[in-house]
Amino acid sequence: MGNRPVVRILVVAGLVCLTLFAAKKQKTDSRHPYATAELASAPAVNASDLDYTAILFEDFTVPEKWQAKARVLVNTTRDTAISRLAGTHVFAPVGKIQDQNPLPEAPYLVVKGALLNYRIVGAGSRFLVGVAAGNSYITYQVQVYDGKSNALQSQWQLATENNAFVGTFSNNDSKLATYLGNALADYLALRARKDKGVDVVPLEEPAAKGKSGK
Repeated sequence: MGNRPVVRILVVAGLVCLTLFAAKKQKTDSRHPYATAELASAPAVNASDLDYTAILFEDFTVPEKWQAKARVLVNTTRDTAISRLAGTHVFAPVGKIQDQNPLPEAPYLVVKGALLNYRIVGAGSRFLVGVAAGNSYITYQVQVYDGKSNALQSQWQLATENNAFVGTFSNNDSKLATYLGNALADYLALRARKDKGVDVVPLEEPAAKGKSGK
């Protein structure tokens, strides 16, 4: 299934090759964001477990050279995360920070992100040349801040990859942005807890390294 560094694992019956934190953690903990992102809706969240009851997102940064093609992709990841968190019915508000006036009085998180690397093979290329079209991948740098103090709470790289064989036979290259939105939402739901979800994803995991953009 192609090269897989230590932080890479194969999930969804071989459909998507994903990277986030340590592979060992992903394989052994069914509550890990990449495991739960396969579910149609987010895992249940108990309001009594939360330190933060609202989550707000800034627009993710996209390098100018990718704005034309990647902005829709990046917005899909952000909007998917917002929708999934809203579906838990415990975070209020959850949405874009520019839409909140005034800002919440209760403790809230602010999520910032930047697109680091990406490559999405189009359906036409997959149809014409299949495996020869290469891999699809996305890597974001994500930072989470306390909305009241602006103190950084956590930061990490969120990444996913579809290898060429998987993309050819499953035709799911276009779904990577949505999948990362689910993983992001489930990660944020953990970090909003009083215990920050460290029993599921330790705060000090080394960041996964994405591929270089082209």
